[in-house]
Amino acid sequence: MKNSQLIVYITATMPYVFLFILLIRGLFLPGSIDGIIYYLKPDWPKLLEFQVWSDAGTQVFYSYGIGIAALVALGSYNQFNHNSYRDVIIFTISNSFTSVLSGFVIFSVLGYMAHIQGVSINEVAEEGPGLAFIV
Repeated sequence: MKNSQLIVYITATMPYVFLFILLIRGLFLPGSIDGIIYYLKPDWPKLLEFQVWSDAGTQVFYSYGIGIAALVALGSYNQFNHNSYRDVIIFTISNSFTSVLSGFVIFSVLGYMAHIQGVSINEVAEEGPGLAFIV
């Protein structure tokens, strides 16, 4: 195996290793299960608001935009008969899996923060830079 291949394998898999380590650590914190339940349990009346769907669509475009651009740029190196559909499906599944896994990690820590502060999870941190500085 070449050194460049080894570097690619390490840099591609290490974020997942770190996410799983953070998830396991987060699940053992007190109150983390409350955060996971908050993450998985939808607020049905909120789903009727336009702003929620607008924010969700924006997040999807940001999340997939970078990867799709990379697929197009690297596609010029493929053979003419290369199965690009398979690459897109793999990218879509891995990107969605990463987003869901990151949600579990974040909300396990938010549940812990709510437990420590003695407030509900939706009061732990407001949107914006305050969330980063509280952690």
